Parts: sequence; structure tokens; C-alpha cells
Amino acid sequence: MVSLTIDEFCTAQRISRAYFYILAREGKAPRSFKLGKTTRISEDAVREWIAAREAETAVAA
Repeated sequence: MVSLTIDEFCTAQRISRAYFYILAREGKAPRSFKLGKTTRISEDAVREWIAAREAETAVAA
């Protein structure tokens, strides 16, 4: 399984780390897990997160 750090995720999605934490407070950040001291986000969680954001946009439009 491939996973990303928070910084790698933010770079890939072109969002700031600050915005990631805003999403986390709102319950809209992708699922994550701890690996040692590092927080990681799996590829599956990224795909689910993107699908959820797309669904939100479709409903709002």
C-alpha cells in the first residue's frame, strides 16, 4: 500500500497545510493513520476524499 504524508498530500492536491487542518476541523479531511510519529494518508483514502468532494460539488450545483 502506498501512502502519503500530510505535506505530500497537500502538494499533490495543491492545498496548503493550514487549509488541510481547516478541513480536518470540519471533518472533511481524508482518513489518516499513524505510522510511528508520522501521519499518513492511504491512496484509497485520497480517492474516497476526492469522490466525496466531487459529490459535495454536484449537490451544491
